[in-house]
Amino acid sequence: MLKHMKSIYRTCRCWEILILSTTFILLIYVAVSLLKSTGWSCWFDSDSISNYGDFLGGIATVISIYYLYRTLHEQGRQFQIQNFEGRFLEMVRFNRNAVDQMNCIDTSRKEMPKVEGKEVFEFFHSQLNEAIEIVKVFVAKEQYRLFDESEGEKNAWNDNLRKEQKINNIAFLVTFFGVKNAGYNLLKTRYLLQYNTEGVEKLLREFRLRLSAVVSTDTELVNPVEESKQINNEEKLFVGFQYNVGNYFRTLFQCVKYVNKQPFLSYEEKYEYVKMLRCQMSNAEEIILFYDTICDLGKAWEYEGKKNKDVNSQLITKYNLIKNIPLENQEDIACQFYPEISFEGLEEEPSKRNDLKKKYT
Repeated sequence: MLKHMKSIYRTCRCWEILILSTTFILLIYVAVSLLKSTGWSCWFDSDSISNYGDFLGGIATVISIYYLYRTLHEQGRQFQIQNFEGRFLEMVRFNRNAVDQMNCIDTSRKEMPKVEGKEVFEFFHSQLNEAIEIVKVFVAKEQYRLFDESEGEKNAWNDNLRKEQKINNIAFLVTFFGVKNAGYNLLKTRYLLQYNTEGVEKLLREFRLRLSAVVSTDTELVNPVEESKQINNEEKLFVGFQYNVGNYFRTLFQCVKYVNKQPFLSYEEKYEYVKMLRCQMSNAEEIILFYDTICDLGKAWEYEGKKNKDVNSQLITKYNLIKNIPLENQEDIACQFYPEISFEGLEEEPSKRNDLKKKYT
């Protein structure tokens, strides 16, 4: 932001120098013209002096109007910025409070099972990784036709990422809503309707059979009765996170969206404000945000902008919101979905990044 403010200051100074130089040249030109036409007698001619004075007065009026306009413009912009910053900082405070108030129970731990604050995102990530592996194994079984890999909208994510996106979408939704009765019903009747019904039921059954490690699972499921008891047991491994992170995602999105829509801020200024927010996020938060943005729940972050070919609505890429995710190489899944982000762990900046910056407003 400081760099941009310096640029604005230099531009204003250039305009001032241009106006003052032009005024000085006009004054010299008028004076010389007056001397040539009347000689030195003009200085003793009251009419000539009056005309020259009127000219000077007009120039002074124009300069005064310019500085008055500039002063009012700067005051108006400062007022806008103050109002914006006040509301933005309040929204950031709400978002960070949402993180501080998070708490859940890790049912796989007998001792100190309570998880609080930013640790909730680490817990979420560990369960999400497990869910992704479960879905991958399930999809690999040809008899379980969960989805058609060739289906999907072509103008959003890269065609090569369709299968990966669908697997991660299902895994994220299951981890987010959980497979207890309420979450199970939401998944089956609403969020997984686009997939094969029989395949979804079989997949959710596998998740529902996974009880917490602190609950005895020694009983063999030799009959439907025992299986039913285990499915209906509420001590699930995947209990869901929607009541913890749902409000967090909403406030986070509103913070970034609020900055993005301000017409009086340049892209550089907007980037600095969003960077202020990003600096308060842990790596685990950014990882979960990444998975949220490639699933059905987080389409507004990036997908819709890609679909509409609107670079200024692709908020994750525009503001490098997940640049601090630890990466091993460019083959990492985050790089595949977001090839234009300047990830911290990579030495080279994406080649298209500079071209995108020219389009951002």
